[in-house]
Amino acid sequence: MKVEKDARARGLDVVGYYHSHPDHPARPSNYDRDHAWPWYSYLIISVERGKAGELLSWTLSEDRSRFDPESLEVRKPSSAA
Repeated sequence: MKVEKDARARGLDVVGYYHSHPDHPARPSNYDRDHAWPWYSYLIISVERGKAGELLSWTLSEDRSRFDPESLEVRKPSSAA
């Protein structure tokens, strides 16, 4: 909550959260669903034997019954001129 308040004060929006699943797939767990909100994106990265693996993004359905996959596009930041 503190981070969200600070972001708002600076004119920024929190659009999602990320976390890892060590030695498990990059799929939301029941724990994830119990602690998520439908208006955020959730990026999950699998970590297999200490190395980063698959990175997926998810959104929680409005009725909180399931996560739906979300498109994820990674872009390099444009360089300042």
